[in-house]
Amino acid sequence: MNNTRLGPIPRLCTEVHLTTAVVAGFTFLLLFSGCRRETLYPTEPAQPQTIETPETGEQLLCEAIDEMTAIAEWSGTVDSQTKGERVPLHLYKNSGDSVFVYGTVTSGGLGVVVTERHTHPKGLLLITVRKSYGSPGRIVSEVKQFDSYESFRGDQPQQTTTTEVRPASRDTIVTYVLRNGITETYTFRLPVVTRVTDQVNHTVRITSRYASAGSAVTEVTDENQALVRRTTSSALSTGALQTRTDMPDGSWRVVISLGRADGSILRETVTGH
Repeated sequence: MNNTRLGPIPRLCTEVHLTTAVVAGFTFLLLFSGCRRETLYPTEPAQPQTIETPETGEQLLCEAIDEMTAIAEWSGTVDSQTKGERVPLHLYKNSGDSVFVYGTVTSGGLGVVVTERHTHPKGLLLITVRKSYGSPGRIVSEVKQFDSYESFRGDQPQQTTTTEVRPASRDTIVTYVLRNGITETYTFRLPVVTRVTDQVNHTVRITSRYASAGSAVTEVTDENQALVRRTTSSALSTGALQTRTDMPDGSWRVVISLGRADGSILRETVTGH
C-alpha cells in the first residue's frame, strides 16, 4: 500500500461532461427509469436560479458519482512524493479554463477533496467549487457557483446544491438534493444509463450507474455489451472516498483519497490481478 500526498492534478473530463465540453464531436442520450421524485418546500421560497437551467436529479447523481471516479483517476496521474511533504496549490490552465484540486476538512473533521473550476461559458466567468466527501452509507457532493470574483471572495454563491447519494443493497439509489433552500428526493430503482457516441471514431460507450451492497457501481460497456471497466464507489468514516476499478483482464485497483486540513490529499493505492 502506498501513502502519498497529492499535489496539483490535471483536469479530467468524465463521460457525463462530454456533452457540454465537446458538443460538436459527441452526442449524448440520457436514459432513465424507475425514478420517483419528492419535493419538500421550506417556509420561505428559494431564490430564483440565476446561473443556468437547474440540473435534473439524474444529472446530479451522475456528476456526484463521476467526480469520485475522476478523483481516483487524477490520483493515478501524479508521481509519488515524499510522505509528509506539504504540497502547495498550483493553477492549471486548459483552453482558458483553470482548475484547482486540494484538500480540506468539514467542521466535524471529515476529510474533503475540493475541485475548484474557473470557466467562461459564453464568455462569462463562472467559478464552481465542488466538495466531495462521505461517511459509511452516503456520498456527499456540495457545489457552490459564483459569477464574479467579488462574490467568490465573499462566499456569496449565486447557486448552491448539495447532493447526498445513498446506495441501497438492492440496486436502488436514493438521492437527496438540497438546492437553494429546496429539498428534493429522487429514488432510482433501475440503473441510470448514459450513452456517448464518438462521431469521429464511430465508437459507443454506454455507462450504467446502480447500487450494489451499499456502494455505487458505474459499469462502462461498448456497443456489443463488452465490459470496458467497472468502478465501485463508496465512502469511509473519515470522509475519504474509496474507488475500486475492475478491468476485463481481471486486474483491479483500489484508490482511497482523503483531503487534509493543510490543503494536501492523502492517497492510498492497492493494485492486483
